[in-house]
This record gives sequence, C-alpha cells and structure tokens, in this order.
Amino acid sequence: MWNTKWKGACAECIGSLHIKQKLPMQDSHYLFLSKKCFIAAVSDGLGSKAHSDFGSKTACWLFVKLAKEWISRQDKSPEDFSSFFVKNWICEIQKGSFDIIDCSATFLGAVYHNSTLYLFQLGDGMISCIFDDESKNTVMTDAKDESFSNMTKSLRYEVLPDDWIIRTLPAEDLKSVFLCSDGISDDLQKGADVTFVSELTEQYLSKSSNKIKQDMKNWISHWPVPRHSDDKTAVFVCRKNRA
Repeated sequence: MWNTKWKGACAECIGSLHIKQKLPMQDSHYLFLSKKCFIAAVSDGLGSKAHSDFGSKTACWLFVKLAKEWISRQDKSPEDFSSFFVKNWICEIQKGSFDIIDCSATFLGAVYHNSTLYLFQLGDGMISCIFDDESKNTVMTDAKDESFSNMTKSLRYEVLPDDWIIRTLPAEDLKSVFLCSDGISDDLQKGADVTFVSELTEQYLSKSSNKIKQDMKNWISHWPVPRHSDDKTAVFVCRKNRA
C-alpha cells in the first residue's frame, strides 16, 4: 500500500470467545491509499447479531467506495454523506436477503483529502490522530454509560444524525491516524490512548508498510489483557518519513 505521501497497514485477531463458540470474525477493516487521499474504515459487528460479520464487511468496502466518489465531487457535507452512507448500507444488506437488525455493526471512518481530515464514528471503538503540533492531537471515542456498558450505537434501520460523532480537521501537519475496534480501545485508559498511538507513530515513521503490518500483527495477537476475549482490529496510516 504505497503512494507519494502516506503508508499504512491493517491487522486483526479473532477473539478467543468467538473461537470457542465457533463464530466468525465479526470485525472488518479496509484501507485505501492514493496519491491524493487515504480512506480508512473499521467496523465491529455486534456479537449478539447473527449476520453482523456481513454487516461489518459491507460497511467497510461500501464506505471506501462512496467516499472516493464523495471527495471527487465534494457535493455533500460530511453529515449528509454519513446519512447517504447509511441508506446505501441498508440497500446492500437487503440485497443479501438479511434482516437489517441481524447485521448491526459499529463504524469508524477516516477520509483525508486536500489537507483536510474527515472523521466518522458510530458506536464504540477509537480514532486517534497525531499531529506535529501536539496540542492538536485528537482522540474520538464513544463513551459508554457504565450502567449499560454493553450498549452501543450501530448501523441499523434508523440512525439519527446525533448518533454520529463527525469531525472535520485541518490536517496540513498530520502525522498519523489510528482506528481500532473496542477489543483494543476498551483496554486503553483515558490519556494512555494518545500516548499509545504517539509511540506507535514514532516507531512506524521510519518503517515500511510491510514492517508496520508485521509488528501490528504481533502485538495484536499478543495483546496483554488475556481476559479480553473480543475480536481486535486496527488500521494505521502515517506520513512517510521525510528524512
């Protein structure tokens, strides 16, 4: 995955609980890099839903497809684009003859174009952005109510505009973007999340995409929280080292 400015990699690990229950991997991801942009997506199918793996896979490839068209035309606001994405996701699920509710999935998306970064979050997981100016470092999470810690927003029939967290950031000095499912983000304490991604960024700026992917696969498969049995997925994009 190479272009003139950005490099990146994806890694995943199926959760031990899903292996034990003989369930498929319910996380999905997609990363697109070109000379003018990058588009990243992570989706986590809800564990209680029968076909959430289909829902998450559909969400990722569809978001990238639609985002390519969106940035080429710039004919919608990010908020309008998110609604357009949900409508098209519903159509794709219906083509597969599945009930929408059985395909529910959370969603994280990042689109970089013309030195602007658009971030989309529906439900749990985390997006973290690291800049040369550390005061601009950004973390997006969907804080869960402790009384309802298993409840999260997701793609479904009716997604309200307020369900989304959407941000548009000037990104001339962007160093990296990291997206991960809650199998990782739930184990990062507030404050440690930025430190974690900043340290990854410094390690990966000088590495090739293949080396980044190898390292990500290694630490995800040896994640140091043995009782966390959920799927784990991450997408990382960073600037190529200018040195």
